[in-house]
Amino acid sequence: MRTINLIAPILFFIIINTISAQEIPFLQNPDWESTSEGRSTGLGIADINGDGWKDIVIADGNDMARQHLVVYYNQGDGTFPLNPDWESDDIDYHGHLAVGDVNDDGWIDVAVSVYIGESGFNDPGKVKIYYNQGGELEENPSFESYEFYTFSCAFGDADGDGDLDLATTGGEPYSGLYDEGKIFINNNGSFNENPEWTSDFNFGSLDVDFGDLDQNGFLDLVFSSEETPNYIFLANDEGEIQDTAGWTSLDQENYINSLDIGFVGQDKIPAVVMTGNNQLGGDGEVWQYSFPNGVPDSGIADWSSDPFGYGSGILLADVNSDDILDLIYGGWWLPMKIALGFEEGGFETDPSYTSGTASVVEAIQMADLDRDDIQINTETFFPEEGIGSIIYLEKQLVENIISIKVNEIELDDSMFCYVPNKNWISFKNNIEAGDFVEVEYEFSNDCDIVISNWDANKGNYIFYNTLVTGVHEPVLSGGQDAFIRFGPNPVIENLKITYSIEQDSKVTILFYNTFGKLVYEQHSGLKTKGVHRTTADLSNLTKGIYILQLQTETYSTSHKILVN
Repeated sequence: MRTINLIAPILFFIIINTISAQEIPFLQNPDWESTSEGRSTGLGIADINGDGWKDIVIADGNDMARQHLVVYYNQGDGTFPLNPDWESDDIDYHGHLAVGDVNDDGWIDVAVSVYIGESGFNDPGKVKIYYNQGGELEENPSFESYEFYTFSCAFGDADGDGDLDLATTGGEPYSGLYDEGKIFINNNGSFNENPEWTSDFNFGSLDVDFGDLDQNGFLDLVFSSEETPNYIFLANDEGEIQDTAGWTSLDQENYINSLDIGFVGQDKIPAVVMTGNNQLGGDGEVWQYSFPNGVPDSGIADWSSDPFGYGSGILLADVNSDDILDLIYGGWWLPMKIALGFEEGGFETDPSYTSGTASVVEAIQMADLDRDDIQINTETFFPEEGIGSIIYLEKQLVENIISIKVNEIELDDSMFCYVPNKNWISFKNNIEAGDFVEVEYEFSNDCDIVISNWDANKGNYIFYNTLVTGVHEPVLSGGQDAFIRFGPNPVIENLKITYSIEQDSKVTILFYNTFGKLVYEQHSGLKTKGVHRTTADLSNLTKGIYILQLQTETYSTSHKILVN
């Protein structure tokens, strides 16, 4: 496991305006929009090049064009270029993707579903994996499956052996072509062309993910479907996922696009949320299926949103930091919406937040891209009874696993697996009664929202979180002691800045917009150590998020500023 070596703490005391728990810390319009060259569909957020900063991975194509897999590299301050830094050599009708370290070499790999083949809808697609070769994805995937229609894929430990297996959807609903759900089993980092597990019947799945919904300590497999019911395939107490569905949805309108899994409400009840898409039928609603007392044979949604149309991307996250999951969702040519979660489960039917955009929201992900609220948490587990191979961490969005110990022995990568930004860990050896498990990990209350759009006239979006909290470490450090204090934040016109340096040095203060363009600069002129005070006149800047960067001759640090 690659542990991110955090720089020795240097305190930055930040004067802030706090926000109440019920406010949603996002502006109405995105702070960053990429160029609009791709039919962007698949989305992943992961540190591809190993510099400690999360990058954005996009699979372009959908069913409209054969395009590339691309990566936007984080520029080391949470900002990104307008155009991708890397693209694959091959092109395909790419659907959704999954990220994870499949061969335990410490580098994040990428799996991508190819919805349809080279000739279009008359030609089946496949699933493929781009392995990470020391910080850059291979230009052509070294694994490709046999040909079948598949729109989405997900990594998870399907057999409880501590490595990431690959599940895929099957079928092409526009043509009424149904197929089996599939799992390709990881064999020391490699995969066979054909799946080792298939469901015992065909259906029209469009999305898939892993989660322990019956809480028996092993990951189950969930499919959302178009024109057929949604299904959960349960893992037995040996960790084997059964090929017969353990749960079937009984709702009348089975026109579902995307799904996410989490623990909702104050009681942390296992639940699946799904977006309805009314292109082929139905009303187009978000549905929640919760499982407070295990997983029954069948059921209907226990919460639904008002109808809104062509539902697509969906994500569960604690947006307002009240320790209850909220619902983020979007649709085709629709805004992004955030509905706050209730203590008893379920969400607002009248969302508290609606973006000012109308785009084709295909996928939604969150991470602290600028690392301005990264915190470290340690959780311990000491079960009185065996708990299988799975543990769930307290935070829904986990930024990074730093270390895992079982009975005081630190585990290497081959002994467990996880997926970036998810909160489950699967162990090679089951956790038995009396085992002492200690997990140190990074999380943030200041996660930013990333959206992939396949609208040809619009790019992909970032909505930066406007909440500024806590005491943070510097982005970069030359090793000398220093601090910076600034406020008010948010600022309307004048930002007061106080900084201290321990060595004689000239100081430069820079402001960049989220596209990386320099919009303000100020130079000290003198090489004098000690405490200094200055004011930055930001009255000419438009409303939005900016990056404040202070530079000395040996030191640099960056922070997020909101201009109102």
